[in-house]
Amino acid sequence: MRNHRVFKFRAGNANDLDALFESYVWFAGLSALNDPYEGFASLSNENIDDDFREKYLAAVYSKEPKREITPEKEASKFRKEFQGDSFSEYVDSKTAQIINSYYEEHKNDFKIFSLSLAKEQHEFPAPLNNMLMWSHYANGFKGFCIEFDFEKLKESIETNMEFELGTSQVEYATDGKLPVVNMKTFMQSTIDDSKDSSFEIIDSFTKKEQSWVYENEVRFISTAAGKHKYSADTINAIYVSENAPNWLKQSIMTFAVANNNLKLFLVKLHRSEYKFGFERINA
Repeated sequence: MRNHRVFKFRAGNANDLDALFESYVWFAGLSALNDPYEGFASLSNENIDDDFREKYLAAVYSKEPKREITPEKEASKFRKEFQGDSFSEYVDSKTAQIINSYYEEHKNDFKIFSLSLAKEQHEFPAPLNNMLMWSHYANGFKGFCIEFDFEKLKESIETNMEFELGTSQVEYATDGKLPVVNMKTFMQSTIDDSKDSSFEIIDSFTKKEQSWVYENEVRFISTAAGKHKYSADTINAIYVSENAPNWLKQSIMTFAVANNNLKLFLVKLHRSEYKFGFERINA
């Protein structure tokens, strides 16, 4: 996503100004985000037969092998002790418990910083010109919005934090279904000793319901919570609402002057249409 413009809307409170002047962004856990379905997924046990379950069980036993019997023979013996559907029910039930615990660990381990990706190429694209964004994330059109260069911001955070960030654009479900975590993927990952199940779980953290599509969200994913420093030269421009209090406008103008007269725009309400106007401010 090189040379892509991304936007972060701010309410304009003391924490927002501190983050702006001190050049940091905040990574939060999924439970702290505003979508009530954040981090939810459904578990599927489709396309698994008992032969595959036995192979998976052997892989589990191989982690702590017994001297008197091979993992393969132990799994086969265990299967023979069950009748009918009991084997599949038992294995799936125990595996589901493990996956749920594994999923919760991932939810606790990964932290998110969200931005809105420009949808068009023109100067003031959606979601910058979206009224819902200004209403929901900029204190009812009394706050401001920071435009970053996506790739520069990512590289700057990685340089300052000395580790690599994950990135992913959010996908919006049109069928009303939660993201799916597959039991078969987890079992195969256990057999192969791979991270495919982890990747599938992390991917589920970047799915949302269709009603959120106006955000056009892209996410940075980190294993560290809290402040992540960046260089101020990753900021392309700042947009401040005409309804913002004067002290906020003045604070942002002070920041713009201190940072090589950074581009600054006043976002104005149109007087005869439902749309915004953007006026360049000479700080």
